[in-house]
Amino acid sequence: MTVIHSLAEVPLFAGLGEADLALVAQQARLRRYREQDTVFHRDDPGVALYVILSGKVKIHSEAPDGADLIIAVLSAGEFFGELAVIDGDERSASATTLEPTELLMLTREDLHTIIRRHPQIGLNLLVTLAGRLRRTTEALRAFSTLDVNGRVAKQLLALGQQHGVETLEGRQIALRLTQSDLAALVGASRETVNKVLGYFRRRGWIAVDEQHRIILLQPLELAKRCEQAT
Repeated sequence: MTVIHSLAEVPLFAGLGEADLALVAQQARLRRYREQDTVFHRDDPGVALYVILSGKVKIHSEAPDGADLIIAVLSAGEFFGELAVIDGDERSASATTLEPTELLMLTREDLHTIIRRHPQIGLNLLVTLAGRLRRTTEALRAFSTLDVNGRVAKQLLALGQQHGVETLEGRQIALRLTQSDLAALVGASRETVNKVLGYFRRRGWIAVDEQHRIILLQPLELAKRCEQAT
């Protein structure tokens, strides 16, 4: 698949014709990363926006107690690094690849030029930011109203929706997430998440395949668990 065809599938560039996508592709710079490579650190200068062509990237930050807090896991077609590019401030979080990843990098100046030429991109950017703000609000509500079991269940459903692949057994979360990663997503210790996952497996709600990927067997039961407050 060419870069132009890849850009055509990115919601940020929805509405652009092939000629305009070709101009974006000319301005963008291709970057390749290995698994667990750092794209940028928190407090780095915000010089560019990144579009994921393939692979997975986690956006994360260090909590006051030193623990890693995962804010989001993003995949092909999504973008990140937009906040610092918009306001010119430093990075508010770090970005690290979870697997071999290809990114397109657009500098702040190039992005502003593209938005001026194609205002629709600015609107697409606002729609994406609004969606992320809604998910953040929902996550904060979950932290305040659900126990750890409920938070893990809710996160598994969200990961299944965003990164899920249908299999004969159920919906597989196509991510190489460790228990520590999942713990960082729900604000709990790895040991606690291990116990919760074991409980879900015993009840037949989830399974884990040979590649250590989680399969959602009973999403309705997980959804019911999300409705139970602390």
